[in-house]
Amino acid sequence: MVEKKKDPTNFKRDRREPCVKDFRSNPSFHITPFEGKSPQFDETVFIDPSARLIGDVVLGPHVSIFPFALLRADSNRIIVGERSVILDKVLVESPGKEPVIIEERVLISHGAMLHGCVVRQGAIVGIGAIVLDRAEVGRNSIVGAGSVVPPGMKIPDDSLVLGIPAKVVRTLTDDERKRSADQLTEAYEKSRKYMKIFLEKP
Repeated sequence: MVEKKKDPTNFKRDRREPCVKDFRSNPSFHITPFEGKSPQFDETVFIDPSARLIGDVVLGPHVSIFPFALLRADSNRIIVGERSVILDKVLVESPGKEPVIIEERVLISHGAMLHGCVVRQGAIVGIGAIVLDRAEVGRNSIVGAGSVVPPGMKIPDDSLVLGIPAKVVRTLTDDERKRSADQLTEAYEKSRKYMKIFLEKP
């Protein structure tokens, strides 16, 4: 009996396997090289199978990418720092001249959009918020849900930012900074539980 050759275009896989391991042995549509540049990450990273990474995406250690997030780096680089969490349905895009830099321990909440911007260490971008080209979110700052940070805006460290267009409302309290850190920890720990599910054997 002649052994049937494996079709290299068949990207079906056991959904219980972690997608990091899967990509190394069998690249699938959700990890997409573009013009010679491929997403880069190590075995500590969690990427939900429904998320998609395209092009020059660089993920630091222990980064977590939740369901249906899209990181599209087909024009410039996207960098995500260590232990940062990108939640469900987030869109991150780096346009022609503007990379996206997300520093360490950042939380990008559900449905947020980042376009050619910088988010500094410990910051939170709230649910459905938009941060536009050349804007910079300061360390430990919070961009409130639904806010729109206009192009070029520089948000100071430890600031609460709200509105359309976004404006600095006040400096964060110590309690708010602690709650931000707790939210990040909770999301990170949940991602590790999902990672364990994919690693479990039947």
